[in-house]
Amino acid sequence: MKKILAVLLAASLSIAGMAQAALPVSVGSTVTAIQTDGTAVFDLVFPVVAAFVGLTVIIKLFKRFTSKV
Repeated sequence: MKKILAVLLAASLSIAGMAQAALPVSVGSTVTAIQTDGTAVFDLVFPVVAAFVGLTVIIKLFKRFTSKV
């Protein structure tokens, strides 16, 4: 079973490599631009999400400890 899985994995990787090599240059530059934009959006959104999660945790802990008092 492991040998079959290894053969299938190697075949899929080689096919993926051949498919990627056949792409035009414009597709590569477009994908690079999309990745750059995605990284920029992630860099802008992550601090907001982290602050929201952090405040939610702090509020829940505050409620838990003040309800015991």
